[in-house]
Amino acid sequence: MSIEIDDAKFQQILEVAVGAQHVKPKEIRAIVQLTQLAAWIDLDDDPSERGLVHALTYRLCVWGGVAPNSIPPLSPVPIDGEERAARVAMLAHQLDSSAARDLAYVLTYLVVVVDLELAPVEGDLMEQVQHALAIPATRAGALIEAIAWIVTPEELPTPEPGTADRRAPSPP
Repeated sequence: MSIEIDDAKFQQILEVAVGAQHVKPKEIRAIVQLTQLAAWIDLDDDPSERGLVHALTYRLCVWGGVAPNSIPPLSPVPIDGEERAARVAMLAHQLDSSAARDLAYVLTYLVVVVDLELAPVEGDLMEQVQHALAIPATRAGALIEAIAWIVTPEELPTPEPGTADRRAPSPP
């Protein structure tokens, strides 16, 4: 699966997570680093995760007026549970507004689920992120539901048996 985030979808994500609030450049940097952590935490160099992090970084930076190359790659990736929790807490501490925390949560979630394989360490990371960002479970669920609705491609309805789909061309 691939999650394609075009400008329209990114704008919808911003409307859900940020609304009319402002996100500071330092918050954007922390959000980008959280998405990097989510992509690299399972130590699997997945092209879909890498591509999504790149697309999100670019769109976040353009939206927030931050130079993408001003955000260093997260290094080293914390593998130890305590080290990872400390890094998540440090990044969460840089997110002053609820809008930035919500945006960080949904973008981290997207990066974790893009490969359709939730490794145990990724599930643990999402719990750490939710806790560190102080996002209540009901809010986290509502955010995930809204974001899933935005990024999940609509499927064409399946025609009933015995009927032809009028949109499909007839065979020659």
